[in-house]
Amino acid sequence: MPPERLRASHSDRERVLKVLREAAADGRLDLDEFQERSDRAQEARTLGELPPLTADLLPAQEQPIRLDHQPAFGVFGTAVRRGRWVAYPGDLALAVAGRVEVDMREALLLRGHHRMTVTAVLGRVEILVPDGVEVRVNGRSVLGLRSTTARRSDLSDPPVLEINGFCLLGTVRIRAPRRPFLTRLRRRERRPGIGS
Repeated sequence: MPPERLRASHSDRERVLKVLREAAADGRLDLDEFQERSDRAQEARTLGELPPLTADLLPAQEQPIRLDHQPAFGVFGTAVRRGRWVAYPGDLALAVAGRVEVDMREALLLRGHHRMTVTAVLGRVEILVPDGVEVRVNGRSVLGLRSTTARRSDLSDPPVLEINGFCLLGTVRIRAPRRPFLTRLRRRERRPGIGS
């Protein structure tokens, strides 16, 4: 099913409403336009109905919901992909003497096993993943560094992010959120005490 036909959630609608409220507050929308677009956002059933409501208010990279299939290219510059966006199979991230940041914590994965091609040549690629995602890193590094802080998932059938690619004098880093200190203490194996 194309992502445009997927059902929108309350949080998806709220993202759009936030942009509309800000546009009305600074005068980019008058009250009639704000009311009409807000009504359409609240009545939206699918993701495809939401992006047109903010298309003329923000640049493409700052839209609250992105359904386009765009690679992240950081060639002698910086490319950032964050917020609510659709992660298509075979996504590409390329950093050539630049930096790419891909935040997948709010991304909509179309499949449970997501493959991504990542290349860093004299550049840096950082990928932020939500807790519970299993990360597999494949490919080659030549005088480069590839690392991940993602832990093995506790779920029986976790979503999988498979990173394939090449690193030449660059860095590819996959980061997962740190668990709260108390959670880490509880997960630590307790040493047997007296009477055990």
